Amino acid sequence: MHCIGAAPRSGHRPGIRRATRSNSMMDILMLALGFVFFALAIGYTYACERL
Repeated sequence: MHCIGAAPRSGHRPGIRRATRSNSMMDILMLALGFVFFALAIGYTYACERL
């Protein structure tokens, strides 16, 4: 008997490695965007202080 949405009995899930790699890349991208935003905010603060 096979339930809907259940993993196959063999334990082999072909998409799991690709999904994990995709999540890891998304984490790195979000961290990079956060650092870029932080650097831009600091640059904006220095630029406004010169005015």
